[in-house]
Amino acid sequence: MIPEQIKNLVKSGHAAPSADNTQPWLFVWDGEALYIRYDAKRVQGTTFPPESQATFLAVGGVIENISQAASFADIALDINIPDTISTDLSEPYVKISFLDTQESNTDIHQHPLFQRHTNRFKYRKTPLPSDIKHTLTTMTEGNAHIKIFEQKTSIKKIASVALAASKVRFQTQEVHEWLAKSLRFTDHSVKKADGLDVRTLDLPPGGRQFLHFISDWNRIQPLNKLGIYNLLALIDSRPLRQAPAIVSIISSTDPRSSLNAGRLLARAWTHLNSLGIAVHPYYVVSDQLNRLNKNLVPEKLTGQVENLKYQCENLFNLEAGEALHMLLRIGYPTRTPPRSLRLPFERVFTDLTND
Repeated sequence: MIPEQIKNLVKSGHAAPSADNTQPWLFVWDGEALYIRYDAKRVQGTTFPPESQATFLAVGGVIENISQAASFADIALDINIPDTISTDLSEPYVKISFLDTQESNTDIHQHPLFQRHTNRFKYRKTPLPSDIKHTLTTMTEGNAHIKIFEQKTSIKKIASVALAASKVRFQTQEVHEWLAKSLRFTDHSVKKADGLDVRTLDLPPGGRQFLHFISDWNRIQPLNKLGIYNLLALIDSRPLRQAPAIVSIISSTDPRSSLNAGRLLARAWTHLNSLGIAVHPYYVVSDQLNRLNKNLVPEKLTGQVENLKYQCENLFNLEAGEALHMLLRIGYPTRTPPRSLRLPFERVFTDLTND
């Protein structure tokens, strides 16, 4: 039988954020330790691969959630991340051993991490209190750190780089098809409990139907020749331009640093939501910069992303070896958004003691 505290810690990790809510993780229990792997059987080919920055961010969020939940319930853990993190499917990302096998009486589900969520709707213009900004900028994990932008000129510049990145995204077949596979338009598809429920998107009137139409690459391709990607990118980046504040998460580019960035992302996001502050993640800029480093940007668009890289290095004051990992639009919400679902426990958990 699986110990109840193991189930609860897995549920904590399973509440972490992931790209388009794909939940690429698999928790494996061998009776002594918990391992976090990439669930290739379920997600490979439909989202970011196991060695991608986006996947490391998601796994880092899982680690952070488990660590926070264990601390909350006074459960002693040993989190063992290999010196060389596997970038294929041969090894787990992390091994978590339990130093205290006694069951905790604390209800882990009372932790704020279970209330963390995305809010893509409009925010109030109310500035954030200085103490909240100070807390965020003092948060670190390894060399991962946070910078906050509030000045209108800086926010406009960040929105402009997001606009440029989004234009490239809507012209890139692989990325467009991944997004299309993640979209959930019907109640039946939402019940799959993964992907993006379109009700969580702040779409204009008719936007739902139009998004469904262009989700097919064969339909958007001819429209792109007419420049439709410009309109789509403008709609996508407009909330950033109107943001009260923007958080950037910056870290080195190696896998461990990306895991650290994922931990910091989940920690900051949970903290903000616990204070009633809404969060809307933007990965599009980081994604295009990563694709450029891996020579995955279509040749005709490479120049645009190279220019984007130059702008980001200056805008975020990136040092050698550093990279932007995530942007967060933050502010006080005007409405409570629908929440994305999570796959059932059984879909993301393997108990080797039953073999």
